[in-house]
Amino acid sequence: MKSWAARSVLWALAFSPVTAAMADTQNHADQAMDAVLTRGDIRPLAAVAAVRLHKGQIIYSYYGGFAKKTEAYASPVNADTLFRIASVSKVVTTIGLMELVEQGKIALDHDASDYVGFRLRNPDFPDSPITLRMLLNHTSTIRDADGYTIPPGQKISDLFSDSRKPGQDNYHFAHGEGHKPGNWFQYCNLCYGVIGTIIERVSGERFDHYQQTHVLMPLAIDGGYNITELTHPERLATLYRHPATGYEAEVDMDPSRGWSQEALDTYTPGTNGTLFSPQGGLRIALTGLVRLARFMEQRGTLDGVHLLSPESIRLMETPTWHYDGHNGMCSYPIASYGLSMISLTGQKDSNGRPTVPWRGYRGDLKGHLGDAYGLHSGFWYDPGTGDAFLFAADGYPEEEHISPGVYSSFTRVEEKIFTALAGIIR
Repeated sequence: MKSWAARSVLWALAFSPVTAAMADTQNHADQAMDAVLTRGDIRPLAAVAAVRLHKGQIIYSYYGGFAKKTEAYASPVNADTLFRIASVSKVVTTIGLMELVEQGKIALDHDASDYVGFRLRNPDFPDSPITLRMLLNHTSTIRDADGYTIPPGQKISDLFSDSRKPGQDNYHFAHGEGHKPGNWFQYCNLCYGVIGTIIERVSGERFDHYQQTHVLMPLAIDGGYNITELTHPERLATLYRHPATGYEAEVDMDPSRGWSQEALDTYTPGTNGTLFSPQGGLRIALTGLVRLARFMEQRGTLDGVHLLSPESIRLMETPTWHYDGHNGMCSYPIASYGLSMISLTGQKDSNGRPTVPWRGYRGDLKGHLGDAYGLHSGFWYDPGTGDAFLFAADGYPEEEHISPGVYSSFTRVEEKIFTALAGIIR
């Protein structure tokens, strides 16, 4: 795989009195990443892109595999390859929301019904308002049920209509569990479709345009939530599954498939924020994740551009839910959750496994994971040290064949990537 892998040990290291041990560490990381790419799971992955920051600076990066593949050619992955980054998108969506909070247009503990434009209540608890904080931290009692994205011609309010009854596959509330909104954690993507709708109603802008104008462009991050309006669509990676029959394109293949321009031209912002997948539809490159990590580590400012206050960043990071053994469930390594942010404290999750990214970990990384369409991603940083662990791994096998982690609820591939990146500095 050497011809597909771009090694970027800093040039400065080549001309400074770096020890042979440091160079050896870099070589070991390369070899470990090559192994992840070619035999990290039961079949080779399509691509691995990974970056390690220390004190806010890139000290290692790896790009291996292909972004798109045909019988004649495989285009290599590089630092500017755009991946549909899955649930890491939630962090960027929340940055946009927090700007409206700082402007006084939204209050996190206010009844979300007043922002979304219809009464949003779990019928089991009609007197308990569902707040934005509950939407952000997955304690709202809203459930994904049979799906969490709908086309432009439908309204998000329809997902919560009285015509949908408990026991039906399309019922989007927890029922009969006895858990009042705010008390029970269950991961929910639809909550971020509601958040997207609220952003549209409050700002008056279509979600993808709002995020582009108020978050991505100010931070000089290439990408976006709307595949049909990417500035550099040629940089887009196809996401693959890798069953025994060979790589199968799952999403973002050529030609690009998004909502038609006609459908979007007639769409009324504030009626259906699921359109651009606020929960997982951001296309972003590793260069963009690096800038995002620096923005978070620098407490809401990057290259002189100020978007959020340090208090808002800390508010996002601070857990508002901790697993105590009987207050939630999740298949992911989540035991502490803030406003779209996971804290990896080592505490055991609901699977009984410690939330540690590598053996011997002692820390409190903040960030989020992603898992969709054959891709697993990671956006993790430590605001105290300037360390960050950023990656995208594409081409996982079918869900039932994914190798689970040995010591955590991460997949085995993720554990290996974390371990390789953590070994750069000891």
